[in-house]
Amino acid sequence: MNQEHKKGLIYMTTATVRKWGNSLAVRIPQEVSELVKFAEGVEVEMSVSKNKEILLRPAYPVADDQEALRKHFLLLRSRCKPGMATHEETFAEPMGDEII
Repeated sequence: MNQEHKKGLIYMTTATVRKWGNSLAVRIPQEVSELVKFAEGVEVEMSVSKNKEILLRPAYPVADDQEALRKHFLLLRSRCKPGMATHEETFAEPMGDEII
């Protein structure tokens, strides 16, 4: 790997691609999963660059990752258009044995 590709790296390791059913799989080492806060069941986005490099990132922030949650909130807020407003739902009065 040349110096240009090493910029910004905090950890590097290798893994072997294996067959898993009709697909291929790479096991993510524990050290890497801890660094990026991956856990079993985490949904990931997979992107391929023009240089054919694969990038994995969580599709959604981890519930206790405050920095990632703030980034996600700011992203969603930036997508709001002028004039968008929240609204409250109005409900009819109870008609039966509902407990409210």
